[in-house]
Amino acid sequence: MQVLKESVRNAIVEGAILEFFEYGFQNANMRRIADRANITVGNIYRYYRNKETLFKEILLPAERAIDDLESFDQLLNITSVKSMDNVNQIVTFVMSVLKPYTREIFIITSDPSSPHYQKIKGKLENVIINKANKYYPKMFDRYFLKILASSFVQSFFTTLRDNINNIRRVQDVLAQMIIFYFRDVENRFF
Repeated sequence: MQVLKESVRNAIVEGAILEFFEYGFQNANMRRIADRANITVGNIYRYYRNKETLFKEILLPAERAIDDLESFDQLLNITSVKSMDNVNQIVTFVMSVLKPYTREIFIITSDPSSPHYQKIKGKLENVIINKANKYYPKMFDRYFLKILASSFVQSFFTTLRDNINNIRRVQDVLAQMIIFYFRDVENRFF
């Protein structure tokens, strides 16, 4: 019976994150992942059935972290964006959730045709739509909220991709986006 070692699994995961980060899913190579993990290619297949299985596993923690963003309003006790303090609290929360998974989130957001991209984009859009409906009931048409949410999430993904090595810039742009899209939104419509 062969024993799977956690240290080998961790080396494979780290090697895969680097490989997918650098080359994307389509161009990632299992041989390079094995080289990065300092093991043989055959050893990878003892742990992971194929490249897709490995890809899904490395993205899972980031996807779970993104799910945690849904609770921002409850954890921060914020129901609208009225002040810079509200904005800073939201940005700090979002970045604290996402920062440990910067490379994985870059991998997810770098390929708009990927099912992972679509899944995460849809989840984040639904968070925005549901929060808007919750805090501003019957104020906005659902289709309008869908467009607003799609635009916000797409802009955030672009910001992440373009500034992957400059987290401060991501924070600054996210703050500007929150202000632009959501500050005093209930007072902007008549």
